[in-house]
Amino acid sequence: MQGFGGGAFYRSTKVVGKHSLALLTLGALCAVAVPGWAQAPNAASDAPPMIELTSSRDLKALWLPAPAPGGESQPQSQEQQQKPTEGQQAGKVPSLQGLGFPASEIHGSTAEQALLDKRSHMLQIHQKLGLITTIPMFAALFTGPGAKGHRGLPGSPSRRDLHAALGFTAAGMYFATAYFALRAPKVAGTRSYGLIRLHKALVWIHLPGMILTPILGTIAFRQLSRGERVHGIARYHSWVAVTTAGAYGLALLSVTFK
Repeated sequence: MQGFGGGAFYRSTKVVGKHSLALLTLGALCAVAVPGWAQAPNAASDAPPMIELTSSRDLKALWLPAPAPGGESQPQSQEQQQKPTEGQQAGKVPSLQGLGFPASEIHGSTAEQALLDKRSHMLQIHQKLGLITTIPMFAALFTGPGAKGHRGLPGSPSRRDLHAALGFTAAGMYFATAYFALRAPKVAGTRSYGLIRLHKALVWIHLPGMILTPILGTIAFRQLSRGERVHGIARYHSWVAVTTAGAYGLALLSVTFK
């Protein structure tokens, strides 16, 4: 009986010792997690409310972050984690080189830019001279009837000289205008469309006309100076002049008014 009692007492003491060790460990953890437990009784009114731990779930809640207001915290997806912020996007703007464009197309060529500048400059002079050329050209048309007199008879010498001077001035300015258009650098691969094609097509009318008009006018001038009627090929001087002026005016309007 004594042996039985001694063995039971030893086993109960061993069990109590194991449970005591577990309780002491749990108490130490709670004391660290809740500082209010370690304060003196006189400071109990200032201490935070004591948290009652009833299960292991309550102890686990002490070490987990509190959920965001308005709902439970959810882990971000992989796309949201990899998505850059607005500041990062602003600092990493894609470049043209990054998109595959070669540096020659991005920065251009100095020689090509100089070629385009020269072409633009010469065509601007061509357009301005073309507008100025209309003044002596149409003035020569208005003075033509007074130069040859009535029914082809010799007219006033002063009117004839004025008409000849205006005609040669118009012809000189015309060829100066054509020079800047013909000598302007050409850009490879460019094609003309619309009114530009009309402008270039009309050259085949007013260019031969501006060559023939002074020649025919010179023949007519000599005939009138000798007191003769205008005859032969010189009779077509006025018709060629009117056709030339009409084609020239239409070519001018085709690039002036779009």
